[in-house]
Amino acid sequence: MAEFPALNGQSDSYVVLQYPAGSVNPFHTHPRATELLFLTYGILEVGFVDTTNKLFTQRLQAGDIFVFPKGLVHYQFKR
Repeated sequence: MAEFPALNGQSDSYVVLQYPAGSVNPFHTHPRATELLFLTYGILEVGFVDTTNKLFTQRLQAGDIFVFPKGLVHYQFKR
């Protein structure tokens, strides 16, 4: 946590995934953890729905980091 002091004491989720073209990680939640996504290669479309039902989307490129807040519905899509 030395590199990310704001995460100290938070419930965080990390995972290593490979998304083939056309794959979707459908809408889901992590009720007890914030998810951090670091994209190592390619392009990935991501999004989440906030507590007011507003959809936030982002197109990520290699080297980007994205945070899915704890408990919010989110997804990933690889074109």
